[in-house]
Amino acid sequence: MSGTLTFPPVIPDAGGIPVVEPKSLATYQSDFPVGGKLPSIKGEAVQVRRDPHPSNKSREFTYWHMVTDGPDEMTRRPDMERMVRMPWAKPLLVNHTHDTVKRWWNVRAGRRHLCLWHPPVNYALVIKERYEGLFLVTTYCPEPKRKLEFHKEWAAAKKAGRTF
Repeated sequence: MSGTLTFPPVIPDAGGIPVVEPKSLATYQSDFPVGGKLPSIKGEAVQVRRDPHPSNKSREFTYWHMVTDGPDEMTRRPDMERMVRMPWAKPLLVNHTHDTVKRWWNVRAGRRHLCLWHPPVNYALVIKERYEGLFLVTTYCPEPKRKLEFHKEWAAAKKAGRTF
């Protein structure tokens, strides 16, 4: 797929996290509805974890992981940059074959992950391969050091035949 890949507008950040988080949640619920059709990769639906997140029991695990940052699950804190970009998650999944999206498989913590990264807007999605299928893990905008690592990972994956 070629041409320009466009994304919907980000959620305005006026009002801070108390205003933005419910809008981010509403976008997530609309894009990844319970019982609804989920985006797919190579014909396989990309699932989300519906169980409560341990650090915020009122939010689904996948959603909370997508809009927070932290070294472990119990210390994750809301991240405005992630929240305002929630409208980009589904379009990146749906358009993962676009020429400007870098796609590669890697192994993290002994599990195979699919990384989708759109460098023009610096937005990434990580999807875990599990025996039950593909699961959306997180989304984020890589910092400069991580962007360099992404370039290296993608080049190595391309050389090893782990891209598609």
